[in-house]
Amino acid sequence: MDSLDRLEQLLRARFTGWDDLPAAEEPAVMVPGWYLGEVLNRAYGTAWHRNPVEPARPDRPRTPFVQLPPDPAADDEDRDEDDAPPVCNPFTEIRGLLVRGPDDHLRDAVTRYER
Repeated sequence: MDSLDRLEQLLRARFTGWDDLPAAEEPAVMVPGWYLGEVLNRAYGTAWHRNPVEPARPDRPRTPFVQLPPDPAADDEDRDEDDAPPVCNPFTEIRGLLVRGPDDHLRDAVTRYER
């Protein structure tokens, strides 16, 4: 978690707002996004996924996301969309960090997975 605080400090020092951020596919966003996703994978057991279809709208990210595996105790027949494990798009979290303001932190994306 401490490394995420340092990463956030670097991002906030480099970019002052949404308009300063390069496109999501740029290394300045991709590398921190992959790092955030790997923190989630290692700390909470999420795994990388990619949408099998291209987004219908241009504002939808094409980048991969991380998600917890389904609860093995849940019966497949009883599962619906509301039972889907939480999803985090680390690249969207990086970009949203500067939109949501100084009270939002990268560690918030990680603590959502604490049970």
